[in-house]
Amino acid sequence: MILSEIFLSSLRDCTGFCREDFVAAHQSSPTVSVRLNKLKLASSDMLFSPAIKGRSVPWCEDAFYLNERPSFTLDPLIHAGAYYVQEASSMFIHHVLTSVLGNSRNLKALDLCAAPGGKTTLLASLPQFQMILANEIVQSRISALIENIVKWGAHHVFVSNNDPRDLERLGDMFDLALVDAPCSGSGLFRKDENAQNEWSESSVLHCSSRQKRIMESASKVIKEGGYLVYSTCSFSKEENEDIVDFLIGSGMYESVRVDLLADWGIVESASDQHEGYGYRFYPDRLQGEGFFCAVLKKNTSDVANEFRVGSSGLNFVKDPNLLKPWLNNSEGIAFYQKENEVFVCQENSIQDLIVMKEVLRLRRSGMRIGELIRNELIPDHELAMSTSLSNQLAKIELDCPTALKFLRREQIGGEMPSPGWNLVQYRGVVLGWVKVVQGKLKNHYPMPWRILMRG
Repeated sequence: MILSEIFLSSLRDCTGFCREDFVAAHQSSPTVSVRLNKLKLASSDMLFSPAIKGRSVPWCEDAFYLNERPSFTLDPLIHAGAYYVQEASSMFIHHVLTSVLGNSRNLKALDLCAAPGGKTTLLASLPQFQMILANEIVQSRISALIENIVKWGAHHVFVSNNDPRDLERLGDMFDLALVDAPCSGSGLFRKDENAQNEWSESSVLHCSSRQKRIMESASKVIKEGGYLVYSTCSFSKEENEDIVDFLIGSGMYESVRVDLLADWGIVESASDQHEGYGYRFYPDRLQGEGFFCAVLKKNTSDVANEFRVGSSGLNFVKDPNLLKPWLNNSEGIAFYQKENEVFVCQENSIQDLIVMKEVLRLRRSGMRIGELIRNELIPDHELAMSTSLSNQLAKIELDCPTALKFLRREQIGGEMPSPGWNLVQYRGVVLGWVKVVQGKLKNHYPMPWRILMRG
């Protein structure tokens, strides 16, 4: 890859930038890394052979590099949500959050620019959060976001499709806002050569202006004492340290320093005006792509909840005992419905849900567990993927070829299971539902999610 002189010159004053090493690193291929879903699979030893599995990602628990890129499409475990393919540098968010939040519990988080869902699923894996709102402004990216959240199995994640300004009406609802801001993308040149063709100094300035607008909206939904985690996949100061200065200069924030280990290769930088801390990732210094992250604590708040809930509410299920056997633990869970569709969420998130339904275009307003028809639940795929699913339901273990047939939504053979609903699983991780009626087995894997590659 040949990097443009204009681009390289624009980075000469960036902390930690070494032109020769940087250029050399862009002649090599990017690494592949994955993050394990410990709620579904206890050990990464079940995922890949020792020849493929590399060392651990040092700043993220349960994440590791791969020595080569396998065919993820032909691995049933990725469709089951047992792991997520995510760029290693962006997993630094895990270290940031565990360091800053410590043993806090029952927090509310906003992932403001959430698609395709890597950072949302990371948030969902942490015990600190009782409720997460994943927002994505681009309509076309919502489907992939919801699919990844559903596969991860967390029922405490809601999804909205709104401009950041729309969220301002929520007031200071959140203890933490994570903003992985739209940027010029220079940190991903090794993964996407088209990103370099689209890069320009004017695009950097345009992104910087847009990022400031997004930050203004994000600032209005964070509680006093709460945190803003800002990140980009850009190397440009205008999109990184300059945004940190913009935030500190507003008078609302103080910079937060994050502890690092020297052998991680992460570069700590300071913004020009206020010396706010930032963390830079260079591909010549570590195994990962270009990334920037900063943490700020909100030290003041003059924003009150603008929206007040009126008479709107939820239609709660009259007899939740019909539904509780489908869940492993229904304590603290609320069951509500829209016509025949039944959803669940945490009882302590109900009031927030009611407000969000009034203010936002919610695309996931709780976990959809199925349709209630004549006091019988027709279970949804979301329920099958959920980590709250009952352990007592009938299950059928599939080998890899049969699991792939199931994921292609084809008819699967073998010994006929008991009549009614059965879960199918691969290596002990659930893939979805089948139903046996009159000696015939029907595959209920979602049609839009079926894999098309043969194998």
